[in-house]
Amino acid sequence: MDLLLLNIKELMQTGEKPSAYLAGREMASIRTIHNAFLLISDEMIVEYGSMKELCESKTENSDLLMEIDCKGRLVFPSFCDPDSHLLYPFGAVKGFSKRSAAREHNATDFSDSFVKLHDMSIEELYIQALDHLKEVVRKGTGAIEIKSGYGLEAEDEIKLLQVIRKLKSTTPLVIKSTFLGSHTYHENFRRSPARYLDHILDILPSVAQDELADNLDLYYDQKFLSRSETEILLNAGLREGLNVKIHSDELGLNHLNQHNIKVCLDILDDAGPISREKIDRMVASGIFPVIMPGASFFHNLSASSAREMIDAGLPLAIATDFDPGSMPSCDMKFMQSLACIKYGMKPEEVINASTINAAYLMGIGDGYGTITKGKAANVFITKKIPSYDYFPYAFSSDLIEMVILDGEIH
Repeated sequence: MDLLLLNIKELMQTGEKPSAYLAGREMASIRTIHNAFLLISDEMIVEYGSMKELCESKTENSDLLMEIDCKGRLVFPSFCDPDSHLLYPFGAVKGFSKRSAAREHNATDFSDSFVKLHDMSIEELYIQALDHLKEVVRKGTGAIEIKSGYGLEAEDEIKLLQVIRKLKSTTPLVIKSTFLGSHTYHENFRRSPARYLDHILDILPSVAQDELADNLDLYYDQKFLSRSETEILLNAGLREGLNVKIHSDELGLNHLNQHNIKVCLDILDDAGPISREKIDRMVASGIFPVIMPGASFFHNLSASSAREMIDAGLPLAIATDFDPGSMPSCDMKFMQSLACIKYGMKPEEVINASTINAAYLMGIGDGYGTITKGKAANVFITKKIPSYDYFPYAFSSDLIEMVILDGEIH
């Protein structure tokens, strides 16, 4: 069925030939149309503009047309979340009321989750993930990256990637799969971490050949893998043709340049403010940082240098880092609010960071992230609100009235 959205108070992120992403001062601007319409057909955006431009000829060929009156409401392109870990055996968080956020974060115990995950079947993990993805959709996200990493051994990492592959084919979301084999490992490998690395290297060719992962994410932490071991994994991923991402900047910006890696998933919130010298090096290196405001909020850490990075000319994306250990929320709207409140970002910047920029990072910018003819009809309709500034302002309010993915109402 074709959909015609009418009387849209403001249609967000429009543009026939939008930039691939926005950086620096560009992030403070956003293209919108007031009193607009949006026509969706065959899962695609086929036409949009002001209500004055709407004529019968645009819809006369539609045999089945459903009209939706959006008076007083805004229409956004769906959010894109470039970092999540929702494939995790969710359960009660032990000692939450007593924990010191910072200490807990620095000494995460994966032993219980490993046992639970190891004992769960693919179907059980899949059903659990579906529940969380339903919430993801309700919160306005239409594209999400899902990482492995909590399997802690090669067999269970493969199981997680198989679950992600099933989710890709059975849900309306756009899902990117990431193999995070270097996250940590099971205690069985404590005395010989190199043996774990050998296991990961053994399965890497099949991960690539069986299309179990789109990306290889390297989490560099000297407590688990040495720098040289991480570099071995980096080179192996490049040989297999995987898109390699870095989950920490500790390998060094110059090292990233040597491998022509332009995307760095940098845990900026963990490190706190970044020096101006380092920001300048990030600009020179072509780094595209991702901030995770929820992680610093949940662990009561200092805010990152998002404002300084944007002012220096860098692009920026926002992610949830959704998982029970770091950020038990998949709400991109809340991430936008935190970025405005704690990091000094503008409403336009957080909207760009969670749509067009995040889509670019995920490699789906050609089809998602903006309201553009020929792109997928992944949008959501707000409740009646005064302006787009109100969306991140009302940080605890549920402001999404309807979600449309691939042209279908959810």
